[in-house]
Order: sequence, then C-alpha cells, then structure tokens
Amino acid sequence: MAAERATTEVRQQLGLGRILPLGEAADGVWVAEEAALAELHRSVPGARLSAVRLDPSGPRAAAESAVPAPAGALPPGPLTLTANLAVYADRPVPAAAEEVRRTLLAAAEGELGLPLEYVDLRVTELVEAGGAGRGRGQEEGSGPRESAEAPDSGPEPAARGAEPEGRAAAAGTEQEEAAGRVARAVLAVEGVVRLAPAQGPAFTHVAVGPRFGAVRIEGDPGAGPCHVLLRVAVSPARRVLDTARAAGAAAREALGTSGGVTVAVLVAAVDRR
Repeated sequence: MAAERATTEVRQQLGLGRILPLGEAADGVWVAEEAALAELHRSVPGARLSAVRLDPSGPRAAAESAVPAPAGALPPGPLTLTANLAVYADRPVPAAAEEVRRTLLAAAEGELGLPLEYVDLRVTELVEAGGAGRGRGQEEGSGPRESAEAPDSGPEPAARGAEPEGRAAAAGTEQEEAAGRVARAVLAVEGVVRLAPAQGPAFTHVAVGPRFGAVRIEGDPGAGPCHVLLRVAVSPARRVLDTARAAGAAAREALGTSGGVTVAVLVAAVDRR
C-alpha cells in the first residue's frame, strides 16, 4: 500500500516538473520546478531564455533533509541553472549575459529562497534590435504552463493499512479533525493564498490515481510522533521561503503533539491572480 501510494504521488507530481529544495536542510521546504522557473523568468522580462533547467550542483553538496521529503523530491543543497540565451546585437554579449546571470541569482535568493549557486548561460543567438522573433514567454519549453482551476479537496488523512474497523474509523476521524486544524492554521498565515491538493489548480497536468489532499498526516496526531505534508500556493508579495517556513510552523503549533511533529511544505504554485 505504501509503495503504491508513493508511486502514484510521484506520477502526479510529474505534472509540476521536479520538486526542488528551498532554503536549508532544516527548513523542510520544497517548491515545484514549474513554479520556480516561472518566477525566475519573470525576473528577466527582457531576456530570451530557452532550455532552462535546474539541477543539483553536485552529489557531494546535497544534504540530508531534517524531515521526510515529498516523494521524488531532490535533497536539500545548492542548485545550478543552465539555459540558452539570445541577446540583442546592439549590446556586448558578455555584459548582457552577466546582467541576466546576476538578476537570476538575486531573484532566486530574494524572491524564492532558492539555493541557486551557479547560473550557466550559453549564448546561442544574436538578435537584431527591434527584430521579430518569439518573446520570452513563447520560447519552447521555457515558460509556465496554464492550469485549469479545480476545487480544493481539503485535508486528507493518510492511509492506515489493515487495522480493525473500529480503530481505523476512530483514527480516521482523529486525523481528519487534526488535518482540519492544520488547514485553518496554515490558511491564516500571511502569504498563503490557498491549499493546493495534488490534482487541484496546480496539479492538473497529470491526472492518474486517487486525488491527494493538500494536508496529509501520517502517524498519530493525538499522541505523536506524526508527519505532515502540506501543499500550498503562495503570494509573491512575500519571499516564498519565508511564507513556507511560517506555514510549517503554524502546522506544528496547530497539532501541538508532545511526541514530536515534523512538517514538509511543498509550494505548488505562486499565485499572481
């Protein structure tokens, strides 16, 4: 059951691209690659980027997360961005590329909290000033995909395996109540726009298997220990990492389990509507 559940979750999350670390190992925060790339693109509106990719800077740089990570997530550690860049012919190529590089690094830290260590830009095209061509948002594979709105499924208790019927029902009710408390606390956090279930607004690209809720609790929320996985969409008005950290803290406080609570936060989208 656990293996099947994890496999299904990975397949669903493929619609967001890979799951990238935010902040440091102790933060327990990740972001969907699609959301991160969309924000980085917006930071350089005049640049024409294509074939953009984020990868770990190296296996030795990765760290062990302080909390259980979302299925398929990259481990915490520095990242490297690689991309092709078209620059206008009326500017020196090195200066134009360096300006884009500095802007991307600043946006990664200041707007996202993304541990971007290197930016490797390959200048592949010179564009005449005022010349026609596809803009940034039209570069193949370089821009964010549109996703249809879908209703929030709300909190979801974790699968409990083969338990006696009475105990399973009681545990399910307890987890549902706890997930409700967590959801209310998280939605009250500054910068959290909505909960983002796995086939909700930001997860519509891959629709296989059961729908995964935006709040999932594994373990005993009454006595602990337990682990919470949150999926949220946030506002760009506040740094994404800061909002996600606050959401995780709110979830822990809402449970108040003496036996220990760990929280992983997955930022599925940055909502600009």
